[in-house]
Amino acid sequence: MQLKKCRGFSIVELMVSMVAGLVVVAGAISLFTSVIVSGNTTLMLSRLNQDVQVITDMLARDIQRAGYHPSAAQDMASGTPSSSAKSTKYQFSTTADLYTASGATAPGCIRIKYWDPDPASGAGSVVRVYGYDTANKLLKVSTSYTEPGSGALGSGDCSGGSKLVSETEVQIDSLSFALVSGSGATGMRAIDLAISASHATRPALSMSLQRQVKLRNDGY
Repeated sequence: MQLKKCRGFSIVELMVSMVAGLVVVAGAISLFTSVIVSGNTTLMLSRLNQDVQVITDMLARDIQRAGYHPSAAQDMASGTPSSSAKSTKYQFSTTADLYTASGATAPGCIRIKYWDPDPASGAGSVVRVYGYDTANKLLKVSTSYTEPGSGALGSGDCSGGSKLVSETEVQIDSLSFALVSGSGATGMRAIDLAISASHATRPALSMSLQRQVKLRNDGY
């Protein structure tokens, strides 16, 4: 009987097969990494969109409530309410309740006044000031349950308050409250709310929203 010698792979064949295997593995790793990065980007953009939508909805709801007072109908029963009527203190003023910071092209601060009894304190007067901190790219809100005054908003009113959104995830790039063209001290009035925001760790991920909000109390 004639025995045949068993021969294995040569060194060249082994190297070729190893290189081919490495290429396949590298392609698989690259594809897997792309899927992970894409999924993470989609998740971050979704979170950013959700946060901005929530902020916009909250601002819009408060603006719509501006001017509400339970005795407003009584005040209007005899015509134009007097300056001493309670409901007149909650009317939205197109001049006093909007503030434009120095160098800004549109108001970045708004004051909202309405009546909403607080179960804890029993107070009903709600005064909220939403202000945009340009230097730190933050949206701040200050809340009080004191009777609103008639003074116009100033820089001091708009710079205080607590942060409305975490700066570790979202930074507000711009915020403006513009009176809709054609609105005036009397007649139908509405506010154009415009907000732009980006992700704190990935500024390239950004979005903008704009909404027109009808004011509850038209001018008299």
